Amino acid sequence: MPKHHLLSFIVTIPLGGCSIFAPAYNEAIYTKLDGAHSSLTKIETALETKAPQHARYRDVEPYYIEALAMVKDAGDIAERRPVYLKGKPSAHAAKLLAGNIEICRKAIETSRASFEAGGQQPNEADNISIVRNTCGIAKTMEGSLK
Repeated sequence: MPKHHLLSFIVTIPLGGCSIFAPAYNEAIYTKLDGAHSSLTKIETALETKAPQHARYRDVEPYYIEALAMVKDAGDIAERRPVYLKGKPSAHAAKLLAGNIEICRKAIETSRASFEAGGQQPNEADNISIVRNTCGIAKTMEGSLK
């Protein structure tokens, strides 16, 4: 029996220690990032269904706005984490996640502005896929905190 207690203690220490270095999982952040991912997929699908014709900006604008709104919400929540984790090792991880969400937001906005200004480019679906993958990094980071 003493070996069992010792083993439980040894396993508990590393698992409990992880919470020191990582912020707690936040379902709202993950859900918002997942929604943005879905909106970006809708843009990609809209482009593919219009092929070989080009999609107009107004065809995809609602999806861009939806994605930007969701990423903004996720970013607002994530940016508050480092404040209440100040002085803890997990604050650094929280800052990294908030930074990746901001990179995602900038990627969506750059894609949106480019599409609005110049219309659909021949490689637009690839561009959207890159933006989706960029945003997927933040989503994966948050999901790994579960």
